[in-house]
Amino acid sequence: MFSFSKLEDVDTQLGPEMKSTGEVLGVAKTFGDAVYKGLVASGNKMSRKGGVLLTVRNRDKGEIIDIGRRFHDLGFIIYATVGTAKALREQGIPSHVVRRLSEAKPNIGDLFDDRTVDYVISTSTKGRQPGMDEVKMRRKAVESSITLLTALDTAKALLGCLESDITMNDIPLVDMNTI
Repeated sequence: MFSFSKLEDVDTQLGPEMKSTGEVLGVAKTFGDAVYKGLVASGNKMSRKGGVLLTVRNRDKGEIIDIGRRFHDLGFIIYATVGTAKALREQGIPSHVVRRLSEAKPNIGDLFDDRTVDYVISTSTKGRQPGMDEVKMRRKAVESSITLLTALDTAKALLGCLESDITMNDIPLVDMNTI
């Protein structure tokens, strides 16, 4: 996990140079437990209900279906931009269409301001210029302390944690000297 809250005016979409860097490490006996610890240590609240905003590039539309279905099965209310909502609805996954940050209100900014969503899953189609709508949206999510995931494999790992129903109390401490 990388802390973007300390960096101003930069896109939170991880590039290859940042995917191997971070500020926390989850150490546990199982992958799921380690992921859970890492997510919690990086400030994620691990909400098990609420809302999720899905907005992905076209090439990720097929993969977002499973993610959307899993969030729906957990009882989350799904919000999505037009194209993502269309892909979800075509597969029978209910979603509320929400306007982009630069569009008329109500829009994504209102979801953040009202704390309607607990998670944002966003993949980018273009570069990472600060003036782009999707860059501003991801920045606003971070500034609003809403869990932002920019990689679908991380979203799947989060879902695995939520589906397992574990908490920090369930995960035993690991002695780093014995690893």
